[in-house]
Amino acid sequence: MIAMLTRLAVLPHSRAGARPRMQRALPHLQLDQLPPAGAMEELLDRSLELPGVQSKQSRMASPRSHALYLADRIAAGPPEAFIDAHEFCHLHPLPEGGIHLTLPKILREEVVRLAWGERHPIAEVGILTTLVTVYAPRDRPEIDTVLGLIVQSFQFAQGRLQDLYGEERSLREAP
Repeated sequence: MIAMLTRLAVLPHSRAGARPRMQRALPHLQLDQLPPAGAMEELLDRSLELPGVQSKQSRMASPRSHALYLADRIAAGPPEAFIDAHEFCHLHPLPEGGIHLTLPKILREEVVRLAWGERHPIAEVGILTTLVTVYAPRDRPEIDTVLGLIVQSFQFAQGRLQDLYGEERSLREAP
């Protein structure tokens, strides 16, 4: 099961270029390498095509951010899969872009290792350790990759990635 899931991981390669500069204070926002016009709207629209995903204003981010959340009946993931209530992800609007989402440890480590994102500052201090900041997509292929990470977070929130949660092996060690 682990090997099958890791082969389906949405991180086929490292993100190109240097990591963007990030605001270290809260809110944790991206300061450069910002997404092109329409990228965040497309990412939101495509995320809302996932079955059972709805959008509302996030209580944990700026008022213009869009929280992705699940209805009670399908929110079967562990408590760590959620940012607030059944919110598993939120997308920051332009100009900053950037995505905050939850992932199980094995996938969080790969997101950071392959430079697609970084641990959120509150995760660094031991609060909601599953929270990751994913960098805003800069082009069409990156939109697809970031959408794949949102899908992984969605599956985590549904309880479909619990087999990976807490797994100590890295993806590089999977058969």
